[in-house]
Parts: sequence; structure tokens; C-alpha cells
Amino acid sequence: MNSLTVDFLCQYLLNQIADNCLGVATDKSGCCVLQQCVEYAKGETREYLVGEIIANALLLAEDCYGNYVLQHLLDLRVPEITNKLLRQLGGSYMALSCNKYGSNVVEKCLMESGEQNAAQIIMELLNNQTASMLLLDPFGNYVIQSALKVSKGDVHVALLNLVWKNSPMMRSNIYGKKVLAWFEKKKFLHPDMHCKNVRRYPHEDFLQQ
Repeated sequence: MNSLTVDFLCQYLLNQIADNCLGVATDKSGCCVLQQCVEYAKGETREYLVGEIIANALLLAEDCYGNYVLQHLLDLRVPEITNKLLRQLGGSYMALSCNKYGSNVVEKCLMESGEQNAAQIIMELLNNQTASMLLLDPFGNYVIQSALKVSKGDVHVALLNLVWKNSPMMRSNIYGKKVLAWFEKKKFLHPDMHCKNVRRYPHEDFLQQ
């Protein structure tokens, strides 16, 4: 079997996997195979494979195995791939943040997509009418903690204001306490938290822009 035949068979197999990527990605073994295929594929074959994965991103993000495939794409740190994936997930970050597996994908997006993209994701969350529920959510609270780690400037201030505004109800919630523990660790203090050393920030005007 010559090299041309081997290349043809490999390309054929990769295309077959791409055609059935949802089923492959949501299988315990298949998700690992698919990640290896992304690494191996080249040129148009890789573009097709990655495109099919991204097309199914919303379903994969909430799957116990599929979410790892999306995280792998983000780990590649290829700007074109990352941007396409972020656009596909756009408008769904709130719902994903409250999902056991989707929240892992959102955290990965925040940590691996760069400051500007992370800021856009965070603002989508903050502009949601139910943003405060993330502070009390079993999975959303981890998204908030990751957002606090990567955010800067006005976006970071907006996050701080969200926490400070809702700190009273957070104190009586097991997940809210996790976020407050992050504040204690980082020494971010606010009068609403009954601390002696006050660090003042603007209110949530930034959210109204």
C-alpha cells in the first residue's frame, strides 16, 4: 500500500468522522479519538472537521464528553478557530454557565480566548437580567470566579459591583460563600461586607452603557 493510498484512506476516515462528529464527540472513547483527529488532520480536511464540531458546539458544550472536545479546540489557541467557536456560543453563555458541563466550557473560553474576548463574554453575562443568579448557582459561581480572575478595568469593576450588590444574600448561600471566599483571599473589601478597610469603586453605571 503506497503513501497516496494511505493518505486517501486517512482523509476518507477523517471525513466520515466529521460527518458523524456529534455521535463521535458524545461517546466516551469517541471524544478522545476526535481530539486526536483534530491534531492529525491538515488543510481542508481539518477545516471541515473543526467546522462540524463548531456547528454542534451548543449540544457538545452540555455533554459530559463533548465538552472536552470544545475545550481541546480552545487549547489549540488558534485565533480563527477560537473566534468561530465563541461566535457560535454567543447568546448562550448564561445558560451554559448554569450547566455542569457547559460551565467548564465557559470557564475555558474566559481563560484561553484573550482579554478582549473574555470581556465580551463577561458583559453578555452581566447584561442578562438574571446575572445575579450566577453567584448562587452550583456551577455559575465558578464561572464568576474565573471571570474575576481574567477581567480588567471597567469590566472587572462591573463584576465587583455585582458581587457587592448581592453580598447579603450570598452570605447565606453555600455557593455564594465560595465567591465571597475569593474576595477574602484577594483582599477586595467593601463597606457592604462590614470591613474596616474600605476600597471604593463606581456603581454599576458601566452595565447601563
